[in-house]
Amino acid sequence: MDNRMAASIPSVSNDRSQPGRGIIYLLGCLLLFSVMNVTVFNVALPEISRDLDISSSLAGWVSTGYAMVYAIGSLLYGKLADIFPLKRLMTIGIIIFAAGSILGFLSQGYVWLLVGRLVQSAGASSIPALAMMIPARYFAPEKRGAVLGLIASFIALSSGVGPIIGGVVAGGLHWKYLFLLSLGTLIVLPFLRRALPVETRRPGQIDIAGAVLLAGAVALLMLTITSFGSAIAFLYGASFIALLGGFIVRSRRSQEPFISLSFFTKGSFRYAILAMFLSSVAGFSMMLVIPLMLKASFGLGSDQIGLVLFPAAIAAALMGRVGGRWTDRFGSIPILLMAALLMIFGFVLLAGLSWAGAWVVALGLILPNIGIVFIQSSMSKLVSLLLPSTQLGAGMGVFSMTNFLSGAIGGALATTALDWGVAFPAVLLAMACSLLLQMAVVRFILRGKAVVGAVA
Repeated sequence: MDNRMAASIPSVSNDRSQPGRGIIYLLGCLLLFSVMNVTVFNVALPEISRDLDISSSLAGWVSTGYAMVYAIGSLLYGKLADIFPLKRLMTIGIIIFAAGSILGFLSQGYVWLLVGRLVQSAGASSIPALAMMIPARYFAPEKRGAVLGLIASFIALSSGVGPIIGGVVAGGLHWKYLFLLSLGTLIVLPFLRRALPVETRRPGQIDIAGAVLLAGAVALLMLTITSFGSAIAFLYGASFIALLGGFIVRSRRSQEPFISLSFFTKGSFRYAILAMFLSSVAGFSMMLVIPLMLKASFGLGSDQIGLVLFPAAIAAALMGRVGGRWTDRFGSIPILLMAALLMIFGFVLLAGLSWAGAWVVALGLILPNIGIVFIQSSMSKLVSLLLPSTQLGAGMGVFSMTNFLSGAIGGALATTALDWGVAFPAVLLAMACSLLLQMAVVRFILRGKAVVGAVA
């Protein structure tokens, strides 16, 4: 790594104030519950709609509402981590997560079910944001990629087993028992509290007005995306623009804004976020389009679709740590370019040969899934190197929020294209084009800006 970057990063000591490597496995367990909780309910939406006698669109809010709060929460917890101890924030988040799980399990009727999911999300959103903070704050830069790669492996595994576990639990017991899976975080909590170092409150304040304006803007953007094509989307979009304008004005006038506008107007961080957005649009679109394609083309049910997706998730989980080590060895930029090529090749393969059978789809998914975990670990390390220590939490929060927003945007674009009659192969090729743009940003802008420490 470049000496200038190493000099700008606070040293990581080996005293007792630093957590051991075992904390990564504790974080992995928490991520397993948090990420899996996003996917397990997707397979149960038809049963929820039938049992509660509600429309599919209302049932969809069980997942949509969760994702919306998740995006906002990941940003809020990231900002709070710049001021408050991680141990305190993680404890609060996990307790709220468990409380929402109990509330959802005991719920009677749709309203309380939705409240339970939203409370769940308000707590669960602390886990990915703070899980990325721990390697960035406590592990030396030359080891950070391997740690983040291991975290990416847990995320990939969680995404793969979620639909399978959701189908088994909802089919064998009842969909309400899906809520109880999240209580496993309470088992991990005491071990995590012991592993995390003792910290004191850092100086700084939270701009409450700025936080409310930004949270409202993000929520309205999510609503605009998910209702795209309907009349109310214009109302949501106009309200989003108004709140976003208010947030910008507030940030310019505040001496200590909630999120500094310099994140988006200065330096290489903004280009890294753009590159992450382009790759996440393709990655999240794939997760939505492939199950629809498997159902439409081969008539597979939810359990069979989960089995088709599982090999790629396992391959990604196994390769995540490798990608992290390669990031430490070769730098973030080369791994980002390689990962994009893997995803592009996988999408082209799926677009051209998916007609051959579900097994071809299962094999073709391996390459883009490995590419996704490589991008997660290498981009996470790159972002952590681009941020000063005083803005690490806010920056990682913006990074996490970008992931979820890009997923919503990518999903909306993909489903809209399918509704308009665009063929599945054409949608897959459009994802590949998004990755070509990402490669251009990484190769010609980020590398052209001479991102220190990003290239070996």
